Amino acid sequence: MGSAIDVILSNYQSYLVMLVQFLLGLALGYVSVKALKYILAFIAILALGTLLSVWSLGATPSDVLKTVGLTIESLKSLAILLGLMTIGPVSIGFIIGALMALLKK
Repeated sequence: MGSAIDVILSNYQSYLVMLVQFLLGLALGYVSVKALKYILAFIAILALGTLLSVWSLGATPSDVLKTVGLTIESLKSLAILLGLMTIGPVSIGFIIGALMALLKK
């Protein structure tokens, strides 16, 4: 594990990309926490719209949950494929940005 970090830090391009990803995650976390109520309302509206669409088509909720379960499995495979180098800096930046937004009033 230590040798992988040494290789990453010795290549200035990957170091710069990781820094930019971290800053993007930082901004995303900060803005997301500041706009949390709007994001939750947006998700609730999408969920309600989806349920109404399913209901109008005559499908059962169990059919929809099976489809969602298959989609989630595909997304898990994609997340593993992207790996820690892509998701890590943005996630860490998001968490720090969210904490900054919560602490700054």
